[in-house]
Amino acid sequence: MDPGAAEVQQFIVNVTEDIVRRYAVDGIHMDDYFYPYSDGTDFPDASTYTAYQQSGGKLNKNDWRRSSVNTLVQTMYTRMHAIRPKVKFGISPFGIYKNGVPAGITGLSSFDSLYCDTKMWLEQGLVDYMTPQLYWQIDPPAQSYSALLNWWVQQSAKGRHVYPGNAVYRILPTGHNWPVNEIVRQINITRSMRDRLALGNVFYSVKQIMQNVKGIQAELAKLYKQKAIIPKMSWL
Repeated sequence: MDPGAAEVQQFIVNVTEDIVRRYAVDGIHMDDYFYPYSDGTDFPDASTYTAYQQSGGKLNKNDWRRSSVNTLVQTMYTRMHAIRPKVKFGISPFGIYKNGVPAGITGLSSFDSLYCDTKMWLEQGLVDYMTPQLYWQIDPPAQSYSALLNWWVQQSAKGRHVYPGNAVYRILPTGHNWPVNEIVRQINITRSMRDRLALGNVFYSVKQIMQNVKGIQAELAKLYKQKAIIPKMSWL
């Protein structure tokens, strides 16, 4: 689907409204797919962009794409809260905002490649929480978990929560073969930023926890000795 097409945006908003209206859900969560990760070909939205220009639009194509996604996110947030004010809305974007942000970080830019202005969403409070996919280790500087998390919490000008995503799947021996202690360290780093609204972790995926890969259940049991208290969102 083309995020720049008004009918596509309306369809997504309608589905979201229907879910919130008909079911007692706690929240709506969006994953990191807006414009697709590139396979080397340009996204086929030339006709939509041409129609935008013919209607008087002045933005270049990249800015127009970001504006389209921003409009969708803002509309979803506004409309679902109009129906159910206490429902939570969150997004789990790719963990790097821009290549070189913060200093020393390198990698795919979600701003330039996926057309997501995730920094603006946090700054303007268009989400109730953000779950950046920080699927990297702590120590390698190019995509340091701690450096990236520190940057994300700094963007929450409206006091929105940040629940970083952690790559538990990377402990698999057949994959990246991370030690379980990497996940333990990441949880502790997150907790060290709780006063800056890093208020929990989201594990991808729960499958490796349920399968008790490398004995991870015992390590998590040491960290989670009591039931978690759901963080209060005072603005809802």
